[in-house]
Amino acid sequence: MVALDGVDFDLRRGEVHVLLGENGAGKSTLIKMLSGAYRPDGGRVLAGGEEVRIHDAQDSARLGIATIYQEFNLVPDLTVAENIFLGRQPRRLGMIDRKRMEADAAVLLERVGVNVSPRARVRELGIARLQMVEIAKALSLDTRVLIMDEPTAVLTSEEVEKLFSIVRQLRADGVGIVFITHHLEEIAAIGDRVTVIRDGKSVGQVPASTPEDELVRLMVGRSIEQQYPRERADTGAALLSVEGLTRDGVFHDISFEVRAGEVVGIAGLVGAGRTEVVRAVFGADPYDQGTITVAGDRVPKHDVNAAMTAGIGLVPEDRKGQGLVLDQSVERRTSGSSPCGPRPTAGSSTSRGSAPPPRGSRSSWAYGWPDSASRYGRCPAATSRRSSSASGCSPTPRC
Repeated sequence: MVALDGVDFDLRRGEVHVLLGENGAGKSTLIKMLSGAYRPDGGRVLAGGEEVRIHDAQDSARLGIATIYQEFNLVPDLTVAENIFLGRQPRRLGMIDRKRMEADAAVLLERVGVNVSPRARVRELGIARLQMVEIAKALSLDTRVLIMDEPTAVLTSEEVEKLFSIVRQLRADGVGIVFITHHLEEIAAIGDRVTVIRDGKSVGQVPASTPEDELVRLMVGRSIEQQYPRERADTGAALLSVEGLTRDGVFHDISFEVRAGEVVGIAGLVGAGRTEVVRAVFGADPYDQGTITVAGDRVPKHDVNAAMTAGIGLVPEDRKGQGLVLDQSVERRTSGSSPCGPRPTAGSSTSRGSAPPPRGSRSSWAYGWPDSASRYGRCPAATSRRSSSASGCSPTPRC
């Protein structure tokens, strides 16, 4: 299988170059080659007009290349300053100079416009602040090239605009930025040029002002008249009914229903309680009042097994932290030993005989099966999301 085939790409000083392509097109493979995680089988990489070899992350760092992945490369139990200078802590008389380290971190944090203490533990920070810490860490390396892999995927519109202002400042400072996004509206807002990758090949390089319809055509190889055509489905009776769901101090008197064959959206601002409501419906979190029924049968509160037996599935917001066991294989987590079947306990044995979906089958295609023996911790973020969907489903998902 060829992941990349003759891809041509160039980045100029002080520009934002957008990499665009569908999931599996080869974007992540390309940036991992530039960051030293993968080695190419052919082709050349030039920096400042001279051919270079990138064998590992140290080679990439020496060239001034820093990469911010979708999954943040931070240590939760260390402080912000310790994460920024991890492995490069300033020393005095053979000891780590914490005062200088925290002062230098404060300067970097001020540069990216984030109000957070260098002494704060990383696990205490929200997604947006983690993003800024990653950027501060990259700047501490005297970065000339900054690669950002879908940095806006989990940010609110306000957080996105703050990130864009930082990216614009970095561009003005002469940093070359590789920006990967699936949000087409962001391309004209932040980009200068766009390289489109399809099936492992670069199929075009166009200005960031290119109309969205043309970008879509380049990505998929054909024109699409309607990106999101409205298809009316025949809905049945109420399948999931939530009435008066209340958790003191978190959400109050939430009622809604989902009919068979229907998609119901739950909207609200960050902190409004959307995640807490769906976790309560799934049984992951408790609630104080209200009822949840599936097809007329009441589902016991705070009981994940009962919810899954009733046919409720949940793909959590934090796929890797809450939806996957990173040291298990894709096969094991999506077979009978996944949450869809008997739930293993610490030290218990689980079935190893279940086979993954055959390649080419609907399940294999839908979840982008990389290899049934692959471990989640080594899967790209998009594959982990699809695998999380598989492992988060009940045996016969109904809602």
